[in-house]
Amino acid sequence: MNIYKTQTIGFCFGVKRAVDGMIELLENNDPPVYCLGELIHNEKMTEKLSSMGAKIVDIPEEIPNGSIAAIRAHGVSRSVEKNLAERKIRYFDFTCPKVKKIHKIAANAENIIIIGNSAHPEVIGIAGNAKKTFFVANDIDELKKILHNIYVPTDKYDLVAQTTYNLSEWKKIIEFVSTYENITVHNTICNSTETRQREVEELSKKVDLFIIIGSPHSSNTRKLYEIASKNCETVFYEQLNKLPNGIRIYEKIGLSSGASCPESAVEEVFNNMINEKDNKNLVAEEDVDFLEAIEASIRTIRNGQLVKGIVTAINGTEVQVDLGLKYAGFIPAAEFENDENPLKIGDEIEAFVVKVNDADGTTLLSKRSLDIAQGMDKIIKANEEGAVVKGKVVEAVKGGIVVMVNKIRVFVPASQASIRREENFDALVGTDVNLRIIEVDNDKTGKRKRIIGSIKSVLREEKQKASEALWQSIAVGNVYEGTVKSVTDFGAFVDIGGSDGLVHVTDMSWERVTKPSDIVKVGDTVKVIVKSLNDETKKISLTMKDENENPWKILTETYNVGDVIDATVLKIMTYGAFVSVIKGIDGLVHISQIAPRRINKVSDVLEVGQQVKAQITEIDVEAKRVSLSIRAVEEGASEAEAAEETDAE
Repeated sequence: MNIYKTQTIGFCFGVKRAVDGMIELLENNDPPVYCLGELIHNEKMTEKLSSMGAKIVDIPEEIPNGSIAAIRAHGVSRSVEKNLAERKIRYFDFTCPKVKKIHKIAANAENIIIIGNSAHPEVIGIAGNAKKTFFVANDIDELKKILHNIYVPTDKYDLVAQTTYNLSEWKKIIEFVSTYENITVHNTICNSTETRQREVEELSKKVDLFIIIGSPHSSNTRKLYEIASKNCETVFYEQLNKLPNGIRIYEKIGLSSGASCPESAVEEVFNNMINEKDNKNLVAEEDVDFLEAIEASIRTIRNGQLVKGIVTAINGTEVQVDLGLKYAGFIPAAEFENDENPLKIGDEIEAFVVKVNDADGTTLLSKRSLDIAQGMDKIIKANEEGAVVKGKVVEAVKGGIVVMVNKIRVFVPASQASIRREENFDALVGTDVNLRIIEVDNDKTGKRKRIIGSIKSVLREEKQKASEALWQSIAVGNVYEGTVKSVTDFGAFVDIGGSDGLVHVTDMSWERVTKPSDIVKVGDTVKVIVKSLNDETKKISLTMKDENENPWKILTETYNVGDVIDATVLKIMTYGAFVSVIKGIDGLVHISQIAPRRINKVSDVLEVGQQVKAQITEIDVEAKRVSLSIRAVEEGASEAEAAEETDAE
């Protein structure tokens, strides 16, 4: 049979920091050194520290005034620290930095909700640092009850978890509270805890027996036991000199340790299993080396180093990365704001080490620095090859625009930003563009000082290709959907897919147009018809007039000379009045045709807006003229009345 182990074993950083600090404290001071509770949940380590002079007490009052004390890795409440300070007790705080971070959250929260075991010292310490109100829920069911009783939509709540809380249960809780807009979730589960739980979850599905090394009194160790036991038979292993009975009947054995289990214990277990009497068939998997895993977990890193890790948590301020080391990696969330593909938990990521904090066991990482370095390599290559690159316009500045290409800011001067001078650069912000890198300047130190791009050169090439294709098929009468590129006093230029054509003001509408800008604006999509072409100059004349909407065609198809129509007086002139005929056509009623009698002024008989009946007396399509007579209608009516009277006699 074979032994398989998880990659993450031995002390986590917080535990190692506390143990190393306590040992140093004991070695440099006369006993006793008082410790508020067990420094970590490991009986063997507790015995060792006690033998060195550590005295475990339950409450601060048991520590004599003026003594030396140590605060356990799980942390304590503010009131305990205050008690020690007031009694002149010199104390050393070995609280895990991850737990300290939760204390700060609690100290600033209006309402803090803690997910974890209410009897655990870590949770007690967090609650003891709460600014105002705190609530503790062991699981999602208790959380639901708490929110049902205390939730107020106008209040703000902060949600944290015990650093050793079950990861899968925590994910369920996060999903549940996502519907509450005023609950801020802080992912406070230690990344070491997350990694151990994930590895145990995966390995426990592949083995017959799982041995968890550590004390069942340890919260994180107990969580590992609970996770593994769901998938296979699982046992705690505390008596390091005595293996569980009957392990030889299992073909595959999984092995892991809690975060409070020292590396020496892991080595001892491994050696006991290898040297087990009569277990000739018990084989440690060749590619599994516990010592290598331990060394990997504590090796150091340096600033400027390129590292890889797995994303374990994402929140509003930072992305947590498991580097497989004693350091927890953090990347500011702002570095991912412009990424097209959203980051997900479980993604592998590369980043540069910016700053290592040995005291907190954390390291600040930067993906942006790596992106810039890689992006610059691509920029230089594109410049050398004259290749077309893609980018997004992020800003309109004095003299041009700024385009983000491969996370690098590229300046495109106004002269290189567009084919047309009157381009509205503000309208380009947020759009994707193709461009060439035409210049990469260095300063005296060799750093990249200025990168210049050209959108214009790419547009010209694209337009040239499109134009050549267009002129292969264009003909008078062709209909196109075009885009208005510019508007002038005499008309508008419309791009019909490779070339621009002019729509003169007189060809914009069948009605009279005074200002082209009243009809179209830049960016409008319009239907145009090719009116004329010039192959030599490549000039295209377009019209927006649809012949089916020609009012003169409609007039001749609808009315004949002699027809009487209802018209509206539009304008009074000295020589007559203009009246509406149909939409787009006005007609003239001469002063002599306004009334059966002679009149001196048109305004004596008609006024603008007046409804009249008029007879069409002439339609001259070629001259675009219509003549009408109100007089003829009135005289006709008089003649009809006279005829009726004669018939009556």
